[in-house]
Amino acid sequence: MTLWSTYLNSHLRFIDAAGIRTRVVTTPGPTDRRPVLLLHGRGGHLESFHRNVAALSTHSEVVAFDLLGHGLTAHAGTTYDIGEITRHANHVIDLLDDGRGFDVVAQSLGAWTAMLSSLERPGRFGRMVLIEPAGLQRQSERLDDPRVRQASSAGGQAFDNPTAENVRLRFAQLLHDPGSCDDEMVELRCRLYRLPGAGAVHKAVRTADNDTDVITSHALRDIAAPVLFVRGEHAHLPTDLLRDAADHISGAELFTVEAAKQWPHYEQPDQVNARVIHHFER
Repeated sequence: MTLWSTYLNSHLRFIDAAGIRTRVVTTPGPTDRRPVLLLHGRGGHLESFHRNVAALSTHSEVVAFDLLGHGLTAHAGTTYDIGEITRHANHVIDLLDDGRGFDVVAQSLGAWTAMLSSLERPGRFGRMVLIEPAGLQRQSERLDDPRVRQASSAGGQAFDNPTAENVRLRFAQLLHDPGSCDDEMVELRCRLYRLPGAGAVHKAVRTADNDTDVITSHALRDIAAPVLFVRGEHAHLPTDLLRDAADHISGAELFTVEAAKQWPHYEQPDQVNARVIHHFER
């Protein structure tokens, strides 16, 4: 399924979220349930979930937007730390909520944003799916892993010099099977990373001081929504860290996706889509 066919019946629009021009896409689906909100990761954009939208829209409406400074949302931040990104996301969610609320599927930086939003506003989300969530470790702890340092270096090249080769290399770092890179996604990312100011934004996001907003085990206990953690079998985030996080949230579960790395929702969409829908329909 191509990006074009995925969003053929979707509604693309730009909204003003506290003065920030924000790209939003809504895909129709059953309206008797909470819509599913998709929040992408660092350096990403709403198309990051293009292999999940069709399946999720059989369950309910699906809503996605580009985080602050990402995709086609305005480069209107200052520090681009997680606090600023979450404040923007909260404005967007307030505008998009029609009274039904949302379930959420969020990956990496998006998952960190979702957790902070949930803690700031209890009841914000009905159910949550957190895929390879950021925000559970300090940056120095992450970079202790040489695999993370290597991936971070490759990511920097994609933003500083967004050639097809560099963007593909960064994309491949997210996948267990680098050969599964989608040419259409690589081309889209090249175009987005080449937009004026995009490189500076992504550098700011990567270097922002977020350690004060790391989510502790104590804070996790205050997340009231049922949570499904999703990890790739070959991903960098320590399994024990995610198990501990799940243990601190009442009723939370951890689902490991075989033959996947940082983007299990992309590499193994059938597995992930089925498990997410099961979580939402319980």
